[in-house]
Amino acid sequence: MHASAVRFFFLAIALICANSVFAQEKKKILLKSANELEFNKPVNPDVQILRGNVVFQHEESLMYCDSAYLYIHTNAMDAFGNVHVKVSDTTQIYGEKLHYDGNKKTAVMEKDVQLIDNKIILRTNKLTYDIGKGVGYYLDGAVIEDPSNTLVSKHGYYYAGSKEFFFRHDVVVTGNNFKLTSDSLMYNTITEQVNFYGNTHIISDSTHIFCNSGWYNTKTDRTLLTDRARMINGSSVLEGDTLYYDRRVGEGTATRNVVFRDTLESIMLRSGLGIFHQADSSILATDSAVFITWDASDSLYLHGDTLFSRKDTLLGREVKVFHHVRFFRADMQGVCDSLYYCESDSLMRMYVDPCLWSDSTQMTADYMQFLTDKGHILELFMRNNAFIASHYSDNDYQQVKGDMMKGYFVNNELNLMKVFGSTETIYFIEDENGGKTGINKSKSTALDMHFEEKEVTAIDMNGSPIGTIYPHRELSSEQRKLSGFLWRGLVRPLNPEDVFRNDSSTGNNQNSGRGRGGQFEQNKTAPE
Repeated sequence: MHASAVRFFFLAIALICANSVFAQEKKKILLKSANELEFNKPVNPDVQILRGNVVFQHEESLMYCDSAYLYIHTNAMDAFGNVHVKVSDTTQIYGEKLHYDGNKKTAVMEKDVQLIDNKIILRTNKLTYDIGKGVGYYLDGAVIEDPSNTLVSKHGYYYAGSKEFFFRHDVVVTGNNFKLTSDSLMYNTITEQVNFYGNTHIISDSTHIFCNSGWYNTKTDRTLLTDRARMINGSSVLEGDTLYYDRRVGEGTATRNVVFRDTLESIMLRSGLGIFHQADSSILATDSAVFITWDASDSLYLHGDTLFSRKDTLLGREVKVFHHVRFFRADMQGVCDSLYYCESDSLMRMYVDPCLWSDSTQMTADYMQFLTDKGHILELFMRNNAFIASHYSDNDYQQVKGDMMKGYFVNNELNLMKVFGSTETIYFIEDENGGKTGINKSKSTALDMHFEEKEVTAIDMNGSPIGTIYPHRELSSEQRKLSGFLWRGLVRPLNPEDVFRNDSSTGNNQNSGRGRGGQFEQNKTAPE
């Protein structure tokens, strides 16, 4: 090897060794000051004992205490009494006992520990903090405070770089009029957002929220909950696969498999999308929405494209349903374009080609309403083009039409129907053996129809009635129908699931009628 090359080689080695020594010296724990220093090299050459105003430095960190042991060869120390570690200008750790490993840059602080990072204070009895990585953790419980919230948990990790805490086991967050408990969560002290995982319960004013995952921003009071969330406000419960809630405006949105129920009112609403308002306990539901109410005897299933329900202090519970309305109850079924129900007057109002069925009887008019009480139908009112038809046999129907009708029910069965204005009837007559003897076609200004066991037992006509009884075989099929007759049995809901059927057309005879109950006027809805 050339001499100059040899000199260069040894110079490089020397520089590397010098840098290595310098680097090692830089990592050593340095004693800055102490009132007393005790060192017995022959007895214990590795330990220096320090007392009074002790100050150490390790890289950028300063450590203060009343007394300490400095382990020279292992680059470690134990500190006692009023221990203070100044990690940086923003991060400070306080306690009564500290073990610090200078090689690993880890500090284990014990007894009355406080970690302060800007406005964050962590209190615990034992904290392990990696100064190099800016990560601390505790395993025996801690309380964390910032200007807005207080957090408690059994286990926790703090990441100084991102200003985030990760908590596990018995986690409790308390803030401005809310309390959150969870199995585990992440809290960002900058955004003040809580991300939770596992069984979580949020209490906010009178609202309780339960979920398994999601987030809650304590600054904005907004939360997004997933994995089947549930919100309870008084007797109202809202559930959905996903639930978004804005506490300040008291509004929540639930999506997928939405269920809203009121335990006091025995009502339930199911849909694919629901918007909830806390102030009036209201919900606007779409996407296969169905409103269900029940009593001791039966349940009513009510469906429409859009369903709105709220609880008014004066009117009580209101229900509004818009477009493609269909409902089913064992003793009554119906269709219309829009529907309105108000608890204060117990009236169910049906708009735009409404149609009701009860047993074999079909009732139609331009407008219909019926009065209910605890699940029982008491009265029925039909206005304009009121029409009642009941299947008799084959293609024959008992029929009554008039300007208006008013029906009275006993035990949910029609007992009396009063018909007013331009009354017309077609009634099939039988002898005492059930033989078909004739067809009665008549007109009058008013009439009363009496029912027993769902059958017409008597008809009382008023106002100079005019009528003709025809032999049964004398009238053609067309003559056996009053003008305006339309049997709509094919659009009749047959069971609770059938309320979701959406028929697109309507016909003009008994074998058609696969529609929404007539030509709907799409812009007409229930009154406000």
